[in-house]
Amino acid sequence: MVSQKIILVVEDNEINRAMLCAILEPEYKVLEAENGLEALKVLNDQKDNISLILLDIVMPVMDGYTFLSILKNDPSISSIPVIVATQNDNEADEVAALSHGATDFVAKPYRPQIILHRVASIISLRENAAMVNQFRYDRLTGLYSKEFFYRRVREELQAHPEQEYDMLCSNIENFKLINDILGVPAGDQLLVSVAEMIQEKITEYGICGRLSADQFACLIRRPPAYSQDYFIHANSEINTLANMQNVVVKWGVYVIRDKQVSVEQMCDRALLAVRRIKGQYNIYVAAYDDTLRNKLLREQAITDSMEAALEEKQFVIYLQPKFQIKDDQLVGAEALVRWNHPKWGFQSPAEFIPLFERNGFITKLDQYVWDQTCATLRRWDEAGYPQISVSVNVSRADIYNSDLIEFLTRTLTKYELQPSRLHLEITESAYTENPGQIIATVQQLRTLGFVIEMDDFGSGYSSLNMLNQLPLDILKLDMKFIQNETAKPTNQGILRFIMSLARWMNLSVIAEGVETREQLERLRETGCDYVQGYYFARPMPCDEFEKLLLQHQKQTGKTVQDDSARIADQQKPMLLLADGDVRYCQAMRGILSQQYQVQCVSDGQSVLTCLDTYASQIRLIILSLDLKEPAGIEVLQKLQHRIEVRDVPIIATGCWDEQLEETALNIGADDFAGKPHTPMSLWKRVQRTQSLNVLRRQEQLLREEANRDDLTGLLNRRGLYAVCQSLRQDDAPLALFLFDLDNLKKVNNQLGREQGDQRICQFSRLLRSHFRQSDIAARLGQDEFIVIMKKAAYKEAVLKKGRDLSQAFTEVKWNQDVPLTVSAGIAMWDLSETLDEMLVRADSALKWAKSGCQNRCCLWEEANLWGIGNKHVKM
Repeated sequence: MVSQKIILVVEDNEINRAMLCAILEPEYKVLEAENGLEALKVLNDQKDNISLILLDIVMPVMDGYTFLSILKNDPSISSIPVIVATQNDNEADEVAALSHGATDFVAKPYRPQIILHRVASIISLRENAAMVNQFRYDRLTGLYSKEFFYRRVREELQAHPEQEYDMLCSNIENFKLINDILGVPAGDQLLVSVAEMIQEKITEYGICGRLSADQFACLIRRPPAYSQDYFIHANSEINTLANMQNVVVKWGVYVIRDKQVSVEQMCDRALLAVRRIKGQYNIYVAAYDDTLRNKLLREQAITDSMEAALEEKQFVIYLQPKFQIKDDQLVGAEALVRWNHPKWGFQSPAEFIPLFERNGFITKLDQYVWDQTCATLRRWDEAGYPQISVSVNVSRADIYNSDLIEFLTRTLTKYELQPSRLHLEITESAYTENPGQIIATVQQLRTLGFVIEMDDFGSGYSSLNMLNQLPLDILKLDMKFIQNETAKPTNQGILRFIMSLARWMNLSVIAEGVETREQLERLRETGCDYVQGYYFARPMPCDEFEKLLLQHQKQTGKTVQDDSARIADQQKPMLLLADGDVRYCQAMRGILSQQYQVQCVSDGQSVLTCLDTYASQIRLIILSLDLKEPAGIEVLQKLQHRIEVRDVPIIATGCWDEQLEETALNIGADDFAGKPHTPMSLWKRVQRTQSLNVLRRQEQLLREEANRDDLTGLLNRRGLYAVCQSLRQDDAPLALFLFDLDNLKKVNNQLGREQGDQRICQFSRLLRSHFRQSDIAARLGQDEFIVIMKKAAYKEAVLKKGRDLSQAFTEVKWNQDVPLTVSAGIAMWDLSETLDEMLVRADSALKWAKSGCQNRCCLWEEANLWGIGNKHVKM
């Protein structure tokens, strides 16, 4: 229901006031005042809520004119519209009221329909004006919003065709870093300071607006020149106003010679000039010139041609060979793209690839490259050439494309290729951009059998902790890193460290950009696996690579090894095939081994033994229900209680029997394959089961994410209630701990939210270390934490646990200016009450703990245990 608008009636005559209230109250809420002074008191309390004022002119104490004068001089209330009541046909009163700032007038005696119509009309106009004002002005800085700035610039240029103008645009360097380190409020203050400087320096000579987070724009009358010193001084003023140091604002100038160019393009060109000087010391302003103009025209020409080029297959695949370093043997290739334009000739990828990444066309181009690469591999297979793998690039835009996995799998199916034939190269920097989403996507691809390479390793800033979480098979060392590191003395250990790290993580290493024999030998010494670069071969068309492939085969007298054969064999997920029929296992192993390491066992006990050895590696189990010692059904039942394979899908096999199938599915099998069946039939079931399992894992991850606190990784309130629903009686007795971080708000206010977050994270780590993995830990609010400790039989031990944790947190070396302690309320729980009831009890104990308990940890207990009233708290 929409709340009623509020109208203030200021009228000394009680009868008139009552009449106005009667007219207005069916549609509005009415406040009353007998004179202007009383009305000002009402406004002091309700100014943000009042939509309109109905004002009589002739009143005691303070008349209407005096009230209007005070109202219009107070910015906080001056925008409230006023309708003045005048005597009928008294034109002088009307003119005087309007000159004092009244919005409208109504004549006495009051006519209800006239009053209601004018009131509704003026309120509507005021609300529309407020909306327009929001549209026109940026809420934070008070400058024009982007849309209205564009409009005002167009009007200004049209109104003064003879005047010469320039467009200035600014950008704050590393603004995101300022927000991250100093906090959003500090970032906002910086933006306000920039706006203040702009308004002071430029508003008199032009029009100013805010384009985006840290980008400002100004249309100004052209000055004689732009001095670096002027902008350096302006930059210093911004630092002073924002109370910061080393903030750098860069400016770009676009000289407006053609006023038909859109305002958006003017701003884009000025910002292009800004980008040219980004990161350059002591240069604060640059102009858009012919060099930038030509670059922009060139980029536009490329953009205009790219769709047609793709349709006409102007983009061609080049392959750069990869060699095994221990014997210089050819093992694969990397697919690169070249653009052979019919008029321009061959175009450098360094020119068009970054542009395609910015405009989004890279996704279409990558998909084209993948398709052409797979078509080439298929053609080679049909011609009888040795099978090799080829690496293809996967850009950031591809990873965020929801159709990525479907397109890749569909392409491989189209050309009848296994996923291990296609290595997917993802740059190191892409992993650091949004690790959660990228890791989830790449993990799915790796599960499907694709080999994952981290490209340009050594060019970015991956932490070792993050690297350990990434789904990878190969590290591909950045070219510049190779050239720099191999030029250092041999006692420099960075390369050796990377090789050791790769061995520890079971990763292979490829070095690209190898150009000299010295670089090759240095890489050989440090244990690198594969190399590519001009020392061996430049990128070449596919037909030339075919010749190289066959030539290499003749020279060595060997078939070309597929580097993915070794890598994929080691990295393939494991499948456990349990069946007593040896011929069946041999037949099925042939197709299953294309994507899995297949472990075959022939009896029930061997299944359990294999799990003891390989449980962490097994990704699928195919289990015959005809097994003996123990029987297949019994093994299936045992698997349901093995935590380490709880999420591993199981396909049960056996003779076609509806009852047997129903029994297997009821016990927990994910699918049932009746015998006899063909290898392809089983393979289809395996693919379907894996796809369903991936979907289930995605759903599980989404549920877990929704139930987790972002900062600490502990359960949130929703997750706590969900987990508590699964508590069983054999978990009891339980102890429910309610912890509160005392003074956290003070820490946030005095030291900053980042410091507060550090303390929250530290406390969450202490929770994990002081309680068992099976106990339930959650964060309920900003400073409240819950732990449910299972099988907590001894109250003294429970109290000691709470005291020890509080003491451990107190002993952490924090900033002593704001001491931070922990209080705890504890309630014992036998599951006969609800979680909400137990939280009330723990909260009661927490209040006692905060009220002066020496160890700040208190236990709530039922009164009949203590014999002293309804509730008792033990300290």
